[in-house]
Amino acid sequence: MPRFALILIMCLLYIVNSFIGNDVINTVYNSLAILVFFSLWLLLDKKGKIFTSTLLLIGMAIHFFMSGAGLGLFRGITQNMPLLAILILAPLLSVPLKREGIIGSTVSYLDDLKNNQRNIFYGLSSVMVVVSPILNMGALRIVHGFVENIKISPKVLSKSYYIGFTPSVIWSPFFASVGIVIYYLDITYLSYLPVGIAFALVQLAFGIFLFRPNVLIEKKTGIAPTDEEGAEQKKHIFMLVSYVFLIVVLLISLEQWLHKSMLLLVSIVCLVIPIVWFLLRGTTGILKKEMFLYKDKLLTQTKTEICLFLSAGVFGNAIARTPVKTMVEQAIQWASLHTVGILFLFIVGCVTLLALLGVHQIITVPLVLTAVISADIQLHPSLIAFMCIFSWMLSSAISPLNAMNIIISACVKKNGVTVAYRWNGAYFLFTSFAALTYVYVLNFMLV
Repeated sequence: MPRFALILIMCLLYIVNSFIGNDVINTVYNSLAILVFFSLWLLLDKKGKIFTSTLLLIGMAIHFFMSGAGLGLFRGITQNMPLLAILILAPLLSVPLKREGIIGSTVSYLDDLKNNQRNIFYGLSSVMVVVSPILNMGALRIVHGFVENIKISPKVLSKSYYIGFTPSVIWSPFFASVGIVIYYLDITYLSYLPVGIAFALVQLAFGIFLFRPNVLIEKKTGIAPTDEEGAEQKKHIFMLVSYVFLIVVLLISLEQWLHKSMLLLVSIVCLVIPIVWFLLRGTTGILKKEMFLYKDKLLTQTKTEICLFLSAGVFGNAIARTPVKTMVEQAIQWASLHTVGILFLFIVGCVTLLALLGVHQIITVPLVLTAVISADIQLHPSLIAFMCIFSWMLSSAISPLNAMNIIISACVKKNGVTVAYRWNGAYFLFTSFAALTYVYVLNFMLV
């Protein structure tokens, strides 16, 4: 319980510090982040402990040699907090959906499609398209929890998850890929949204129609839903789509009204909506049960990500003050002297290669962005944003060491290489060519 309380207080201090920050609050905030890191670090497995402590110690060593001392050694530990807060708080948005039976009813509709592999692919992909923009990685775990007992081919299941989920990584403000890029480029989410949503729609359309499975109709089993059940399912599907749509509209409106970071606004909305629902519809018993489940998932499924984001903040902050940044900047300048396509391929290759080696995008993408900003490359910010966000999406999907690949592989009970390359390699190859073409189109249109 103390660890859980520390994590929530840290998130609340992040929000408070963003509005009324002062030296005292900032010191308490940074100290608490350090305490959270070490308390959760003790719970990690051996591999997690080695990786996160290595990032932290390298960062601290660089700060020390650059005259850092005291809390200065941990400079940057809250650098990724805007993204970490979303990762921690976003699962709360699923509480109203689960308690109102909306997710369960929507996914149960898929049981009626199980006799046709193509229809189940359409249905499952559509569900992922709707829920993933607000539930992030939690969407994969939640949806799979409902469909794991339905007889679906592992290959079809992986295609449905990838094709339905990956477009959200391109445009949704609930994903670190979008949040960190617009944060570093200092652009509004609304200015990037048309660019992201347009490619996401293209990616989804081609994914569904070019990589759908063959029609395989099996003998029907079970009982068909009654008219009342069918009407209830349709109502819940409409409510789910409306829920996601209204949250996105609310965030865009708040951004224009308050002129605050989209990352901050997402964190606030993740807290406010479940609180409002509880005050209107919840009970003390529901609150206790949901908080217990939330605490359990947070401390078991998210502890590694929390330690990674905190230690990566220190490491990234330190690396940005070394010659490594200059080297990356020079490489990016060289690539930009040729064509925008060469620059795009360089960024994708750099981020993906490092992801395959186990270096998380939370480290590489900020480094690339910092170098791009320093190099003063004359490209539209939304174009730069798309190149970095696509690199994040692709590398997360195909690297067996990244969360998306790990979760989907675990769901279908196959190794990450088989799932990403053998079963979905053609999809990602096609998506990469489409992205390269899109970059040239954007460069022409945004001049």
